[in-house]
Amino acid sequence: MRMVAAIVVLAAIASAAKAQHGTAPNGYYPSNYHGDTFTGEVTAASGDEITLTFMKGKKTQAFVGRLEMPCNVPKADKSPQRLGATDIPKGTVLVAFYNTQTKKIGDKKIEENMVFAIAFDVWQGKKVPDDKKLVFSCSTQTFATFQVH
Repeated sequence: MRMVAAIVVLAAIASAAKAQHGTAPNGYYPSNYHGDTFTGEVTAASGDEITLTFMKGKKTQAFVGRLEMPCNVPKADKSPQRLGATDIPKGTVLVAFYNTQTKKIGDKKIEENMVFAIAFDVWQGKKVPDDKKLVFSCSTQTFATFQVH
């Protein structure tokens, strides 16, 4: 009985620790996409890199991703706009859709999270209702393949 209780507690802790990592909903994505997402608050941005931080209790996890290109996020009047990493206000909560790529620099292999799309959970301090959430492209790739995740 104690063993079962210990396994349940460990499973609960493990799932809580990974709550910010998720899987993309079914939809059209680039053919090389594996369904990885990270949800967090924008805490830093520099150049084309963005840092998202997820906090739950005393646990904190950070995600650093590089936008493939500035995101196509239309203004309120629906006119086109390109939003780079540094244009996204700190405190914004968003979902990053990304692929991890391995690059070789010298003798070292370095993993880099390449963000090809974002969706806002909180924008300008307001929660975005689920039925209004949109995925905005940050890539030149075509979202032509329907994928079930």
